[in-house]
Amino acid sequence: MIRRRALLPAVVLAAVSTLFATAAGPLQTPDRFLGFKVGADNKLVRWDRIVEYMKLAAANSDRVRFRELGKTSQNNPFIALEISAADTLKNLERYKQLERKLYFQGGAPGDAERDEIFRQGKLVLAVTCSIHATEIGASQMSVELVHRLATDDSPAVKKILDNVIFLLVPSLNPDGQIMVTDWFNKNAGTEYANSPIPYLYHPYVGHDNNRDMYMFTQKESEHTARLLWHDWFPAVWLDEHQMGSNGARIFVMPATDPINANVHPLIYRWNGILGQSQAAALEAAGKEGIIYNATYTNFWEGAMAWSGWWHNQIGLLTEVASARVAAPIDQVRAGAGRGLDAAGGPSTGSGRAGGDGGGPSTGSGRAGGEGGGRFGSGPIPAPTDINSRTEYPRPWMGGHWTLRDIVDYELIATMALLETAADRRETIMRGIYEVNRQTIEDGRKNNPSSILVPVENQHDAREAAHLVDRLNLGGVEIHRADAAFEADGKTYGAGTFVIPMTQVFARYAKDMLERQTYPEVRRAPNAPPEPPYDVTAWSLGMLLGVDTVFVKNPLPAIRMTKIDGLPKTAGQVTGSGARFAFDYKGPDSAIAINRLLKDGARLAFDGPSHVAVSGVTRAKVEQIARDFGLSVRATDPERTKDQGRTKDQEPNPKDLAFHAPRVAMYQPWTGGNMDEGWTRWVLEQYEFNLTSIHNADIRAGKLREKFDAIIVADQNPRDIIDGFDASAIRPEYRGGIGEPGLDRLKQFVAEGGTLVAMGNACDLAIERLPIPVRNLKKGLTRDQHFAPGAILKLEVDTQHPIGYGVASETFGFYVNSPFFSIVEGFASQKIGVVARYPNTNVIASGWLKGEELMAGRAAVVSIDMNPGRVVLFGLRPQHRAQTHATFPMLFNALYMSTVGDVARRTPATEQ
Repeated sequence: MIRRRALLPAVVLAAVSTLFATAAGPLQTPDRFLGFKVGADNKLVRWDRIVEYMKLAAANSDRVRFRELGKTSQNNPFIALEISAADTLKNLERYKQLERKLYFQGGAPGDAERDEIFRQGKLVLAVTCSIHATEIGASQMSVELVHRLATDDSPAVKKILDNVIFLLVPSLNPDGQIMVTDWFNKNAGTEYANSPIPYLYHPYVGHDNNRDMYMFTQKESEHTARLLWHDWFPAVWLDEHQMGSNGARIFVMPATDPINANVHPLIYRWNGILGQSQAAALEAAGKEGIIYNATYTNFWEGAMAWSGWWHNQIGLLTEVASARVAAPIDQVRAGAGRGLDAAGGPSTGSGRAGGDGGGPSTGSGRAGGEGGGRFGSGPIPAPTDINSRTEYPRPWMGGHWTLRDIVDYELIATMALLETAADRRETIMRGIYEVNRQTIEDGRKNNPSSILVPVENQHDAREAAHLVDRLNLGGVEIHRADAAFEADGKTYGAGTFVIPMTQVFARYAKDMLERQTYPEVRRAPNAPPEPPYDVTAWSLGMLLGVDTVFVKNPLPAIRMTKIDGLPKTAGQVTGSGARFAFDYKGPDSAIAINRLLKDGARLAFDGPSHVAVSGVTRAKVEQIARDFGLSVRATDPERTKDQGRTKDQEPNPKDLAFHAPRVAMYQPWTGGNMDEGWTRWVLEQYEFNLTSIHNADIRAGKLREKFDAIIVADQNPRDIIDGFDASAIRPEYRGGIGEPGLDRLKQFVAEGGTLVAMGNACDLAIERLPIPVRNLKKGLTRDQHFAPGAILKLEVDTQHPIGYGVASETFGFYVNSPFFSIVEGFASQKIGVVARYPNTNVIASGWLKGEELMAGRAAVVSIDMNPGRVVLFGLRPQHRAQTHATFPMLFNALYMSTVGDVARRTPATEQ
């Protein structure tokens, strides 16, 4: 279950945690305030000092307003600044209402209102910084940027202030900013200066935090969504990142093909215009290595400001080459003449910007390919892409690169964007108005007219509520039918959720709910198609296991109620007696189960996807039923007979009685593991008893005394065993579990423990334990099989205990991980295929190469070792906390770790 924090009205938001200018005197320069120049080698401004300076700016300038939007995951302030001319800030609410009307909030503006917006409105522009905390330059730059805008009286700055309302978020990841700064300062000047940060640079999700802008699981994502789609509705949004260190110095928009048909073409056009204005300013300043049309595609919903495209916002990205956090990098200079690509052949000019490919930036202190070994400090190899061309006219040839260079590039690019926005204020606003007007007009053309989310006949109606809640946080207007109605010849019950397409965020709703089809991209007619840059599927209904309906014809006139917040699902207890039972459907049931276990109740699966409860008061069960929308039946155990027993009555010894599992989550020191972080977040949200363990804990042994289940998240087996083992690594973080740790895991299973392996970690169990499973993905080339992120169809054995609570036919998320076949095993072992891919038509949404290789193959396998169990998840059951449809399989693997006789219970698929 995702806990929704209440949305505050815009007027309240505007008043919360706000500092106004006072007559406190001139604003100190950043250099004087900090004691060093921003961007100086080996110097970083920590988040608390950035916040302090921003407050000081608001207190000393009538051009700056400070707001704390809320707290981060670790209770640090998440802030935004509103910067504009003093007269504008004095009348900020008026200008906010004009901007909201530009986005048709409260209805379309009339002709007079529209003209007033164009004539008097301000161009609202947002810049967000350093979501990936090792990409720290933008957060540093923000201090100088604010000082300039607060104090500079030049005509250029006056023009910006008079025409633009600038929303600045100095860091989208303050917790990570603190972690990275403290880690760098701890090691600077020591032999461990290049030792990479050993843990995730966000409490849970690390580099994946910019993949959270449609599920909004993290507090920081929620704050951002409220600012941009409930409060201010900026027309332009720039998200500032860093990339690898080897190639171009900065990527600016436009991005590369393919485009997404749900984005209005004018948004893509303005991406190019504004991005090229940044490039032109950088070229005018004599900067090298400016590239566009490279690496990052126009298709996917992943990267922060790009999610603005479907919200009719001009979303922009910059990616600046990284230093070693705050330490400089030297790169061998390239020779004159034609460049060579990474393979030693002629450069293809395909526009690779040195991006992160969806993984962590090399700004972590591990600049790709640096000299002196993996964690060395010597010069990195010369750049290979040195061909001048349209998108890269002045290539970077190598040399010295510093944090100050990053600050300078970002400062020039940001100021150029602000100046262009000021120059083109009315033109941009007229364009945004047209995009919004056309979006609503398209909805009147009935293709589709609306999208329905029925409540009836869903596998889990609570997930329908979660689905519309997430869409609503993304700014989508959603209603609930007060009575039954007909649409396209079918009847839908009262309570059905209705998403009208006559709204400005209709493009976003459609893109989130339809099936994705990745367009084929070829650089030449006979060239092979290019693989996707990142994930290709995000169909939210599939991920949550919720059926949605696209309606073509106009809906009849029906009474509806607009929703705001998480819709409530009714729950109740019927019958009488001291024994209770309910159906186990969907992941929310797990929170109910875990709360009952913590209250000392006795629980058992007394049949497939059915839970029997005793030893708890009716009042407690009624509260649980109300909280989690459960229909619970109470029975009197005194009336139970041995013959004719029903599933709602007293559990018997044949039932699968279980208790609260003691779960360990392996946490490596190899820069953190995002899959581990997401898994930990999911299990915490669903209230499992969880302990993080590290290499030394595993090597110490006696694991079975402490834990029922150990989870090893998606990671290469060699990294699990060896870790990072070099003299540059701090000693306390060197190495992996080693062979002794592997022996302790084997012992844990032999003593009756459950080992849960996910993704590539499955190979650790397959290769090092005697289990009769083969990973069919292993050994396949990228040309044979490749899936950077797709939603696949799943068939689930719902008679198997690990399949309880899941629909028999559902969807799972897949990213280049194992799929299995069963081979000969020992007589003592029982192998259960819990979930498999269908024999045909495996792909449900997105792009998959080699689909035929997965057809009919196992996705989730349980091996009862007698004693102990190994559970292999080839798919990602908890992918980025989005895959609610498959959460229960992970939960069940944990519950079953506490069932003493489950190894002797034979489900239908055991061989």
